[in-house]
Amino acid sequence: MKVQIKYPFIFALLSFWLGIVLSISFLETPFKFFVPGITLPVALGLGKMMFGISTNIQLGIVVAIILNLIFDRKKLSKPIIITTAILAVILLLEKFWMLPVLDARADSLIAGKPVPPTVLHDYFIYAESIKFALLLAGIIFQIKKIKK
Repeated sequence: MKVQIKYPFIFALLSFWLGIVLSISFLETPFKFFVPGITLPVALGLGKMMFGISTNIQLGIVVAIILNLIFDRKKLSKPIIITTAILAVILLLEKFWMLPVLDARADSLIAGKPVPPTVLHDYFIYAESIKFALLLAGIIFQIKKIKK
C-alpha cells in the first residue's frame, strides 16, 4: 500500500509547527530548570524570550495556513476549518492574554517579589497540550492511503 500527502504545503507547515511546540513547550521549558548552575531569574528570562519568539512564529504559520486555504478553496473542509480556527484561537489567547500575564509574573519573580498562586500556568500547559494533539491529528489526517 502506498501513501500520499493530501496537501504537502499544509503538511509541512503542520509538521514544522508541531516541532516548535514539542521542542519549546515540552523539551526546552522543563529541562532548562535541570541545567546545573542556572538560576531561576535566568531560566524565567529564557522562558519569556523563547515563548515570545515561538508564539510569533506560530502566528506566522497559522496565517500562512489560512492564506493557503483562502487561495486554494478546494482544500477547505469542515475538519480543516475547525482545527485551524481552534489553533488560531488558542494562539491568540496565549499571545494576548496568557503570556502577558505570565510574563508579568516572571518579571516579579525575577525582581524577587512574591507572587500569588495562579491557575493560568496550568491553563497554558493545557492549551499547549491541545495544540500538540490538534497538530498531530492534522498531520495524520494529511496522509492518504492509496490502493494499488
